[in-house]
Amino acid sequence: MKEIYEMQVKPRALDITVDEEVRFTAIVDYLQLIAYEHAYNLELSFQQTFKKNLTWYLLRNYIEMHKYPKLNDLLTVRSWVAHSESDMYSLRDFQILDESGKLVCSATTSWILYHFIKKRPVSYIAHFSDRPFRHERSVVYDFPKLELPEKIDEKVELTVRRSDLDLNKHVNNRVYLEWVIESMPKKYIEKYRISKFEISFKGQAFHKDKVLVETEIKKLAKKEDGIVAISKISKMKKGELLTKVKSYWKSI
Repeated sequence: MKEIYEMQVKPRALDITVDEEVRFTAIVDYLQLIAYEHAYNLELSFQQTFKKNLTWYLLRNYIEMHKYPKLNDLLTVRSWVAHSESDMYSLRDFQILDESGKLVCSATTSWILYHFIKKRPVSYIAHFSDRPFRHERSVVYDFPKLELPEKIDEKVELTVRRSDLDLNKHVNNRVYLEWVIESMPKKYIEKYRISKFEISFKGQAFHKDKVLVETEIKKLAKKEDGIVAISKISKMKKGELLTKVKSYWKSI
């Protein structure tokens, strides 16, 4: 079992924007891939925990982009289980480095282990105390409470597709990030790119659910030259809150 898991990634043409930079959503794909690979190495993957009537739910995700890699860059993606002060919340951290060793991306995530027979979260330490973890953190972040938008500047209605679903048959975590980006007006997409992304997961969406993405957009101070988007995603039928999101965008 590896304490730190590493893999190399060379971005595909499909991962690239018109400016030949790697898309933010592709970066998220790399993080998801290494999380799965390392979990499997630690015998903590979804398939392996299912056998014990357990599954993982992602609660929070925080991503910092230090630079955007280009087509044909060779990237090293690293991940490890980080020390948590609570036995109910498991932390997984990430780094992406370029060929020169410069930091491309830092990220951290918070998870709960859920017993689907007992229908409640359980202590991950009680089940997996022998798995290796590190005190090192990839980023300083204490998972603060995220606010909801005070006013709505943009909103988009979407329907969940089959291709949006994951192994648990609900919407994959990555798709919520796509929806937030989809809700942003073209004028911002063309001028800015994501520098930080915070998301808090509150509920689950399933095939054919209709969802509403509502976003408030604020300009940062002139010296920062950027915007912050505060978003919420909810089900249209009952108004059930699915996620709260705060994304920071810097000028290209």
